[in-house]
Amino acid sequence: MPKKLALLAIIAAVGVWAAWHIVSGWGLVTIHARNQPLSKVLSEISRQGGIEIVSNLDPTTTVDLEVRRVPAVEALDIVSVRTDAAWQLAYLGASDKSAIDSALSAFVSGSNDASWTAHSTGGTFSTIEPESGAALDLRRLQWNQTPGPLHEVLAAAAQRTGVLFAAPKDWNPSVGKQSQGELRRIVPRFFSSAGGTSREVFLLRAPPRSDSRAGSDETGRPETWAGRGTPWIGAPSSNRERGQRGARTPLDPVAIAERVEAQIALLPKSEQAKAREDLTTMRTAWDEVRALPEDQRRERMREMFSSPEMAERMEARSLARDAKRTPEQRLARSKRYFERKAAAQNPNATPQ
Repeated sequence: MPKKLALLAIIAAVGVWAAWHIVSGWGLVTIHARNQPLSKVLSEISRQGGIEIVSNLDPTTTVDLEVRRVPAVEALDIVSVRTDAAWQLAYLGASDKSAIDSALSAFVSGSNDASWTAHSTGGTFSTIEPESGAALDLRRLQWNQTPGPLHEVLAAAAQRTGVLFAAPKDWNPSVGKQSQGELRRIVPRFFSSAGGTSREVFLLRAPPRSDSRAGSDETGRPETWAGRGTPWIGAPSSNRERGQRGARTPLDPVAIAERVEAQIALLPKSEQAKAREDLTTMRTAWDEVRALPEDQRRERMREMFSSPEMAERMEARSLARDAKRTPEQRLARSKRYFERKAAAQNPNATPQ
């Protein structure tokens, strides 16, 4: 009998270990891909990570990706860096599933569905980043959903979370129920209470322009666009097209503060205190800038962005992003940097 009990105990322990191993690895991605088509890599991230990815990039583009047990959003972030693209968490809602399918088909084809309105703060770079440079899973953000007309609620949600929300322009029912919780749980209920359906997707968007005039952010990634209260989520190809879509609505400082606080809560515990300290410092600095006369603001902002602290922060962020690039990308980026530097020092030189 004791031997039988011991055997049962061993079997139970093995079962518990196996169950823990499966649960602890749920949603983590392991991929060893060399020169594989983008479509295949994204499909594998989706399968292992349990997320839906929709992209308007060329699916035949080849990608290298070597990751082991990383979150799906981190694997997607690495792919976006290596394809010079940008990704964003999005929630689409409509009165029926076919409308969502149609809107996503338009996105994949590179066109805009003018019957939809997207509410967004501008993509991945509206988010806080851990010191490691890892991507945050914004699905875990807390959202306090308040009653009101659907598009009004979505516009406020976008500012408070940094996530893209979209729905048909002519579908704007009033939602009277209030709810609070993680986005991934609350959003489906929200659209359901409006009498519709929803879809959670990660959008992988091609850069708006591939020519040398395209803008870039502080990390060297091509500029991306997704406006609040504007037609669907394609990227305009020129500044003139941007102007045709109207001015962006003013930013809500209270909403921005809520968004940053919510995202800080997703950081590792060891980083949260420092992030809040940095946030307080930046708030104080911006309050000082706003209080200055117009003719003094630009000079004060120049001083802020050229300070050693800001330079160190920008350098750390750049290095974290660089770690996700391929060696070839890092070499090409360095070459472009030195070419721009040489051109600035000798503006009359003839381009090679």
